Amino acid sequence: MVRLVEESIEVRLGEPRRRGEEGRPTEETAPEQFLWRGRLYRVIEVVDHWQERHAWWRAEQPVARVPLAREVWRVSASRGCSSAPGVYDLGVDGAAADGGGAGSWLLLRTQD
Repeated sequence: MVRLVEESIEVRLGEPRRRGEEGRPTEETAPEQFLWRGRLYRVIEVVDHWQERHAWWRAEQPVARVPLAREVWRVSASRGCSSAPGVYDLGVDGAAADGGGAGSWLLLRTQD
């Protein structure tokens, strides 16, 4: 079951790693840990990574200020050794995903 969450979280990024796509090497920085509702989650594995378009028509601010896309990281993460891992979708505006810009991270979805 997928649950929509869309709550603010704090994220610690790992070291940049190289990834080749269509013959072009790129560097990406994946989430390493995140803090949600006062609990620290450690990322075990990055399951997937993609960009998705913002729902600009729902924005409460002028359209010119709404980022067009957000980076989404689907990760398997655990609260500790004794808890079972879960799957979480973490989203951030494109500039913040590179560590080079301001942007707030969101926990978008969880999966059971």
